[in-house]
Amino acid sequence: MNWVAIHVNWEATHAIASSFEAIAVTLTVVYLAVQIKRNTSATYSQTYQFATQALGEMAAIVGESKEKARIFSVGMADPKKLDSDEYRQFAYLGISLFRRYENVYFQYQSGMINDDFWFGHRDNLLWFFHRPGTQTWWQERRLGFSKSFREYLEGTSPKDVISPSIRQV
Repeated sequence: MNWVAIHVNWEATHAIASSFEAIAVTLTVVYLAVQIKRNTSATYSQTYQFATQALGEMAAIVGESKEKARIFSVGMADPKKLDSDEYRQFAYLGISLFRRYENVYFQYQSGMINDDFWFGHRDNLLWFFHRPGTQTWWQERRLGFSKSFREYLEGTSPKDVISPSIRQV
């Protein structure tokens, strides 16, 4: 009789321990889910910040001097009006600009940037891409960019730019 009582107590203890174990596992999973959500939000925020900062820095680079702004503006419109040194500078500005946009595109494709952010910057990207001077430059430099980015850009047309008529460089 004594043995049965001990056996029953072990079964009860095991059942209680299993219940506590299940509760602990559930609480751990909930805690991890909350932490993952917080981390994901922080990562999205950080990606947004870096992308915005990179594009803002590019605007600052172009606008830091009257000469750079002129070279960039003329280069986008008609690169034949630039001498060889100016064209080289325009090409490097183009590489810098499109490398930053390539990163934004990659982050968007990876799900790290939402539609709202992407569509605002997409219009700027396409406007820059479909400028006559950029098209000239792009043919020389296009292979320096990822295949998916090239295919995306080359699959668009000037009609895809939402606000072409109100823009100035």
